[in-house]
Amino acid sequence: MIYWFFRNKSLYFKLICIFITIILLSITISTALPAHQYSKQIEQQANDHTRKDIEQVKKNIESHIKELENITEYLSRTENVSDFLLAQKSAAGLQSKIKTQMKMYTDTHPEIAGVLIVNKSDLLISNEMSRTTRDPLTNASWYKQAANAPSVIHLESRPIGRNLTTSPKYSADEVLSVTKAVINEKTGEVLGVILIDWKLDTINNEIRNMGFGAHGFVYVIDEQSRIVYTPVNKIVYRIKDSWFDNRKSGSFIKNIQDTDFQVMYDYSEYTRWKIVGVFSINETLAFIKDMRWTAGIIAMVVLILAIFAAAFFTSSITRPLSQLSSLMKKAAQGDLDNKFESKNEDEIKQLGDSFNSMIESIKNLLNLINLIEKRKREAELKVLQEQIKPHFLYNTFDTIKWMAMEYQAKDIMDVIDALTKLFRIGLSKGKESIKVSEEIEHIKSYLIIQMTRYEDKFDYVIDVQEEAKELFVLKLILQPLVENSIYHAIKTKRGRGKILIQVKIIDNKLFLSVTDDGNGMNPEMITKLNQRLQKTGMIGGADSGGYGMLNVNERIKLSFGNDYGLIVHSIENNGTTVEIWHPIVREGLN
Repeated sequence: MIYWFFRNKSLYFKLICIFITIILLSITISTALPAHQYSKQIEQQANDHTRKDIEQVKKNIESHIKELENITEYLSRTENVSDFLLAQKSAAGLQSKIKTQMKMYTDTHPEIAGVLIVNKSDLLISNEMSRTTRDPLTNASWYKQAANAPSVIHLESRPIGRNLTTSPKYSADEVLSVTKAVINEKTGEVLGVILIDWKLDTINNEIRNMGFGAHGFVYVIDEQSRIVYTPVNKIVYRIKDSWFDNRKSGSFIKNIQDTDFQVMYDYSEYTRWKIVGVFSINETLAFIKDMRWTAGIIAMVVLILAIFAAAFFTSSITRPLSQLSSLMKKAAQGDLDNKFESKNEDEIKQLGDSFNSMIESIKNLLNLINLIEKRKREAELKVLQEQIKPHFLYNTFDTIKWMAMEYQAKDIMDVIDALTKLFRIGLSKGKESIKVSEEIEHIKSYLIIQMTRYEDKFDYVIDVQEEAKELFVLKLILQPLVENSIYHAIKTKRGRGKILIQVKIIDNKLFLSVTDDGNGMNPEMITKLNQRLQKTGMIGGADSGGYGMLNVNERIKLSFGNDYGLIVHSIENNGTTVEIWHPIVREGLN
C-alpha cells in the first residue's frame, strides 16, 4: 500500500515523508507501553510454552512405554514364545528363532537396550542380557512383582542388583526396566515374565531441543518421588518433595541458590510418573531489567531507525540512477539492446525515457549505415558482373578449349574447364549465397589453375563433412583465404607445401578452415589481425593480402552479426589456420 502511494510522488514529497516518519517514530517509541506490562505478557507466554512442552514430553514418554507394552504383547502371542514358556528344558532351535524375533525389535527400536523372557521353569532367552549368578530369576523382585500383578505393566527405574547384565554394558542409571507377566488365558496361570530394558537417554533426546533457557531443564520422578531421569544439574537435588503438596499437577516459584525458579509439573496416569520442568524466571525476564536504560536505548533506536529510513528512501532515488548509469556504460561499449525501465513516474523516469529514445535513434542510424554499406557492396558486385558478360566469356572459353583439343593440349583444356567453372560459380546469376558443394567446386577449379602455375610447389587436401554439403554459405569466401596461403605462405616456402581445407558442423555452426604449413606469423601480428577481424568497417588500410580476408569477414558480419566471422591462428615458422564461423543456412539468401 505504501509503495503504491509513493510510486508517483515527486522527489520533494518523498524527502518530506522521510522527516515526518523519523519524528513519528521517535514520538511512538518514547511513549511506548511501560516495561512491567511487557513483563507480564512474557511471563505468561513462557508459562504457557513450558506447560505445553511438559505435556508433550509426557505424551512422548507414554507413547514409548505403550510401544514397549505392545512389544511384550506381540512376543507373548508368537508361537515360538508360547512354546518356550511351556518348556521344561532349553531347546537350541527354539532359542535361535526367538532371538531372531528379539533382534528384529531391537533393530527397529534403537531405544531398546535388551529383551529378556523368563518362564516359570527359570529358563531364559535374551539377545543382549544374561545371568550374573545362578540364583533363580523367578525369585527376583522384578519377576515376583510382575507375576503378582499380571494385568498391568511395571516400570522400575535404576534396576540395581537384579542378577542380570547387559551387553553392551549399560549401568543401572542408564536404563528403565519394563516388565509384564504372561498368563495362560484359560487358567490364569503365570507362564513367565517378559523384561525390556529401555534407554533413559531417549528422554534426553525428547527434551533436547525444547527452550528452557540456559539454566532450565526437565526431570522425571516416580510415584515414590524417586528420580527416574534427570540431566546433570545440581539444582534438581535441591527441589524438595514437600513443595509438590501431593498434587498431580501444578506450578510454584522457589528461590534456589539466590535464583528464582518456576517449577511446573504434570502427572501421567499411565506411567504414574511426574514430569517436572524447571526454568529461571530471572533469565526469562532478564531483558526487562535493561529497561532502566530506557532513555539511552530510545536514543539509540531512534538513531538506528533514522539511518534505516534515510537509507531506504535514498536507495529509492539512487537505485534507478545507478541502473541508468550502468546502461549508459554498456551503451558506450556498444551494447544497445538494453532499455531503462521504471514503474515510477518521477523525474528519473523522464530522464530514463529520454535515454531510451536516444539509444533507439542510435540503433536506427547504425542500421541505416549497415544497410547503405550492404547496398553499396551489392551495387559494386552488379557493376563487376555487368563488366564481364558471362555469355561472351563462356563462348570465348569454349573456342579456346576446341582449339586446344585440335592440338591435343590436355593441360590447356583442364585449365579452361577450371576457369569456366570458376567464373560460372563466381557469378552464379547474381545470387549472394551458394551451396557448400558449389563453393568447394569453385575452390577446386581455382586450385587446378594454381597447380598448373605452381605444379611442383604444393599439394592440397579438401575434407568436407557430408551433412554440410547441402548447406548454404556466402559465395567466394574460401578463395581469398586459399589465395593468401599460396602467395604469402606456399610461394615463399622452401620445398613443397601443403594446404588443408575443412568444412564441418560444430556446435550448430558451420565451420570452414584453410590451413597451410608456411612460415606463419608472430604473436604481435596475429593479435593485431584478430583485433581488426572482431569489428566491422576495418577494411581500410589493409594490404593486398589482408584485404581479401577482411572483406570476407566484413561480408559475414554484416550479413549475420558479430557472433560470426574469421579467426586466425598461427605459430611462427609452423603454419597458419584461418577459421570461418558461419551460421547454419538451409535456404539460399536473396
